[in-house]
Amino acid sequence: MAARQPNRRLDDVQDLRVMAHPLRVRLYYAMIALEAATASRLAESVNESPALVSYHLRQLREHGFVEEAPDLVSDRRERWWRPATDGFRFALPEADDVPEARAAAVALQRTALANQLERLESWRDEQPSWGTEWSQAAVSSDVMLRLTAAELAAMNDELHAVLRAYRERARDDARAATDPATRSGPPTEEHPAPGESADAADGREHVFLFLHAFPFRP
Repeated sequence: MAARQPNRRLDDVQDLRVMAHPLRVRLYYAMIALEAATASRLAESVNESPALVSYHLRQLREHGFVEEAPDLVSDRRERWWRPATDGFRFALPEADDVPEARAAAVALQRTALANQLERLESWRDEQPSWGTEWSQAAVSSDVMLRLTAAELAAMNDELHAVLRAYRERARDDARAATDPATRSGPPTEEHPAPGESADAADGREHVFLFLHAFPFRP
């Protein structure tokens, strides 16, 4: 298995268009959370049919967003998938750049924003069921700053370094808990698939965080 790209930059118009599909965005983030899954498991996560999910997974594979995971297969009738990247990033091209690229990037930005807001709405509805500890730990915040473009870029780099550190800490703990020396072959109850912890003894849950920072003039 090749190492995942840490934060793939999308520059190709076709890659931008492929990911601008709402269901593909949902599938991609479900895959990131689960780390590996079958089409049937992903279909449950996004509430769509396995056949439709399989079609969109093939589209994502063709553009390098996901890959097959044959090492997890225990039944020839099933196909396992894993993410090929740990995320993606893209920038809106300048107005004078290729119009097709800007249109594709705008479409992806709108799709991603809609997905983020949908998740936030779901959290609002589900918050009481998470209990006091998680309700108090969750945060919604905004702040206005005075920055140069260079300072904003540097702040972005610093914030992502913090996020990478927390991601790697969780992965290190998961690797230590499952002991890769004894983890081979298909998932079992004793050694579940990545992202499908048999028991949440470490207290971790999937946490969705999104950031937007941009200049404006009042």
